[in-house]
Amino acid sequence: MPTFQQRLTGIAVSAGILIGGAWLASKVPSVEANEVAAKPLATGLEVTVEGVRNGNGQVIVMVMDNRDALKTYDYQAAVGYLEVPASTGRVLATFPDLTSGPFAVVAIHDENGNRDLDMKNQIPTEGYTVSGARDAYDEPPFSRAASDQPRQTVRMFYLDRN
Repeated sequence: MPTFQQRLTGIAVSAGILIGGAWLASKVPSVEANEVAAKPLATGLEVTVEGVRNGNGQVIVMVMDNRDALKTYDYQAAVGYLEVPASTGRVLATFPDLTSGPFAVVAIHDENGNRDLDMKNQIPTEGYTVSGARDAYDEPPFSRAASDQPRQTVRMFYLDRN
């Protein structure tokens, strides 16, 4: 069992370590809150569209930065718009100028090149997708569809089973 003198020495040493550590920590430069705030995307936005069923036409990729633009799927309200040649499997769309999100992605496989999502009896005959959609019938709100990640992957949905 330690003696009274040993206990006192232990307390003094512990206090010295605590105070010395606090003093050392105070000498480390601190980071201001605004320096750790979300930084803009350094490399722009890269969107991978998976599940493209064939190489016909093009895949139209639109990037939305607000709820109203996403709700209407209005290409004129998009902050990013690209037409990428279709390729079976997947296509890649890169938006190097988009540097701050969050962004939601809408993509259409425009197989016949008319720049429209074709319908038959109110059912799409071409592929489409929205980021954050769980299935072909899901219309996610902007809060679920949007991401501030520099890389996003979406999966194309086809309802006509061709």
